Amino acid sequence: MRFDSRRRKAIAFAAAMGVAAGLSIALAPSRHSADARPVVPLEQLFPGRVGAWRVEPASAAFVRAPTENGKVYGIYNEVLERAYVNGAGERIMLSVAYGREQSAALQLHRPEVCYTSDGFQVSKLHEEVLDLNPGHLPVTRLHASMLGRSEPITYWALLGDTVVADGSAFWKRRWTSSLRGEILDGMLVRVSSIDADPSAAYRLQTEFVRELSRSMSVLWRDRVFGVAASGASSES
Repeated sequence: MRFDSRRRKAIAFAAAMGVAAGLSIALAPSRHSADARPVVPLEQLFPGRVGAWRVEPASAAFVRAPTENGKVYGIYNEVLERAYVNGAGERIMLSVAYGREQSAALQLHRPEVCYTSDGFQVSKLHEEVLDLNPGHLPVTRLHASMLGRSEPITYWALLGDTVVADGSAFWKRRWTSSLRGEILDGMLVRVSSIDADPSAAYRLQTEFVRELSRSMSVLWRDRVFGVAASGASSES
């Protein structure tokens, strides 16, 4: 009797392992979303002229070089950092990080985490939806500050061609894509400015993001701003 019981457990365990192995093979991602679109470097993807803003010469093409394994900061394939200035001398800082294969690392490098680890005090973290006309863009906003520096920030993150507003949306989209055998690429776009008045900074950043959307080639707009979600409320 004891032998039969052990045998049944062994058979059940072997069957479970077989099912698990089969699922791991069936669910193993087999294609990259990045393969569906031509490769365009970030410095070409983002225009040097955005409405009234122009790229400052010193930051015209500041792209962090990848390491030998093709990554920047260990997870990204490419990082672009620029500063734009308009005729009134108002300055917007743009930082873009792109990774061909996204994982939990994208979550760990969101600004609220990075700025905190760099010694900033992060406050007023909240989500908004910007009206790009046409389309809507879910963004996250926060105020990063330390002695002598006040930096309001607006950012959004994409998996494939979809903006993921928070951690739960990130994991849901990543899981559903893996069920389809697809590995999604990802991008994090951050816009910020030095301003002691966060409300004024956010208004300026909204204007810049809208102009960036209008200045972007229609061929690449969805790659940067995602496929707009219908029915989203817009910012006033």
